[in-house]
Amino acid sequence: MALKRKPVGIGIVAGFIMFAVTLIAQETDYQAKIEEIQKQRKDYYQQMDEASKMGDTNAYNLALDEYTKLGSEIERLQALAAEEGDKEAKAKSAYNRGNNFVRLGQNQEAVNAYDQAIRLDPENAKAYYGKAIALKKLKRYDEAQAAYQKSIDLDPTNSNAYLSLGNLYRAKEDYAQAVKVYYKALAQDSTLDKAYYEIGYTYAQEKDYSKAADAFEKAIKINASYDKALNALGVAYNNLGKYSLATTVLNKAIEIDSRDGDSYFRLAEAYNNLGKYNDALAAANSALQYLKKNQQAHAQIEKGKAYEGLGDLSNAVASYRGAGQDKRFTSWVNWKIEALKKQSQ
Repeated sequence: MALKRKPVGIGIVAGFIMFAVTLIAQETDYQAKIEEIQKQRKDYYQQMDEASKMGDTNAYNLALDEYTKLGSEIERLQALAAEEGDKEAKAKSAYNRGNNFVRLGQNQEAVNAYDQAIRLDPENAKAYYGKAIALKKLKRYDEAQAAYQKSIDLDPTNSNAYLSLGNLYRAKEDYAQAVKVYYKALAQDSTLDKAYYEIGYTYAQEKDYSKAADAFEKAIKINASYDKALNALGVAYNNLGKYSLATTVLNKAIEIDSRDGDSYFRLAEAYNNLGKYNDALAAANSALQYLKKNQQAHAQIEKGKAYEGLGDLSNAVASYRGAGQDKRFTSWVNWKIEALKKQSQ
């Protein structure tokens, strides 16, 4: 019997050592660990049963000892899992509170809630992203920038974090850095049409309409129904003097959104520059139908230009006067009307 007992004992000890090494190497997946230990305990239970049948008290006691140790380990892991689950639940609750505070416009409270989520879960990329949004709303731009970057470091696949960080750089008029960040987003996802749109918009802010148009074209190549990019491309073409191209893309934008007042206004501008005054007049009237009151002055001016091109100076003056109700254009409108009066004499 002694020869039989020795192999059983060595097998028990070796098995436990291998299990311990495996346990250390695993990630903190408590349930998986508990299931693995339960399997190990079952093996020891079987060894206890075999030793009992053989009357091998030594082997039985060795197996029982390890069986008991593993039972204690299960209890320990279950306690840790409960603690971890509680921490995870608290972190999620804090993160959700932060989101609610942002929606309510209570941004400092949001920052506090996100900070609590981060204390509970330092790897929570979403909490850093939410915190950055709240900080930006509080105009704490340097802190927001750091939070966006931390979110990206933790989760490089979050395209919204790149776009938001780029927008923050652009708001600070650091256009070169903004473009770099947008391209980092594209390095993660080359089909990110919005990144190309933001690149184009950034170049447009610098009045580099050639580069802006190139970026908008790439956005539309990815997403042919991207009406916002089509509108922006039309603006870039107008500024580049490519009026026929502008009418093509602006009409596409209107096909997608027939209530887009800005696209109608930009279309009127392009038609006026092409000398297509009836088309310009129709587009300007549509713009006035859909633009808000405080946005209508530019469309009124294009309407005036269309009437002027058609030789209808009376309606041209009336349209210009409509634009003059906006104080930003009063001086120009007064000058324009005086010029038309002299022209008609």
